[in-house]
Amino acid sequence: MDTVQAMRVVLAIIEHGSLTAASEKLDVSLPTVVRVLASTEQHLGVRLFERTTRHVRITEEGKLYADVCRTVIREIGDIEDVFRDKESEPSGPLSITAPVLFGRHHVAPVLNGFMARYPKVTVNLSLIDRVTDLLEEGIDVAVRIGHVTAPDLVVSRVGQVRRYLCASPALLAELRTLKTPDDLNGAPFICLAGVLGGTQLMLQENGKPLPVKITNIRMTTNNGDTAISACLSGLGIGFFLSYQVQDLIDAGQLERVLIDYQPEPLPVSLVYLPSRRVSIRSRTFIAWAKVKLGKRLIRFATPERSS
Repeated sequence: MDTVQAMRVVLAIIEHGSLTAASEKLDVSLPTVVRVLASTEQHLGVRLFERTTRHVRITEEGKLYADVCRTVIREIGDIEDVFRDKESEPSGPLSITAPVLFGRHHVAPVLNGFMARYPKVTVNLSLIDRVTDLLEEGIDVAVRIGHVTAPDLVVSRVGQVRRYLCASPALLAELRTLKTPDDLNGAPFICLAGVLGGTQLMLQENGKPLPVKITNIRMTTNNGDTAISACLSGLGIGFFLSYQVQDLIDAGQLERVLIDYQPEPLPVSLVYLPSRRVSIRSRTFIAWAKVKLGKRLIRFATPERSS
């Protein structure tokens, strides 16, 4: 039995949800996938999947086997990268993940330049607003906003972003003057999950955290574009990361409020697994992104104060 092939087949079935989809992904026939899976289960003496004509469900034994498969396949890929690194130019697949809006506006342009510079590198960019498991999902480098405390990851800071309270000029004309956090009482809010969580807004006064109770949440959404659109429509005050709304502020479509009470900035970091065998393409991208992302983040780091 080809153990490596068996591991790849099992992982493909899990990732793509069916034997047919796995065969298409691996570019092998469906009978081959069926045969490999059957021989693997016979060799192990357990069922890895419960199968019907419509569904495939992984068993507990299958989950355990898959965890080992991911580790082994990644180790094989790492050692293959060591030999590929003898080439003078980075090549091969590179998997990157980043938050949706930040990825679209900042990571994608940096990647475009990187791919133009290194044409032998192929990139899979996943834009998603959740924390990914780098090992389980096969991610080489993650761009993360906020403090990363995982001890099993390497965290390389590239810059920072600030958090802004802002609203449309039309809404601000309706509200009384907002000079202190107490003036937010009863004001309508648009809650972007992940930036403003629950009903408590954390601001800062004289270098100390200042919690503010939010009493009128008009909308809660996990989508940045939706939250920003609601704010532009005058439906509420929003609490956003600076890169999400800076262009709208510069254009006068949104206005910042309570600038003197803005909270501390959040770090932006490149996160990757600690391995002495990190591929040359990953190392090259990390070095590239530190410079290019760092330059793009400069405009979002300055702690403005009201006059």
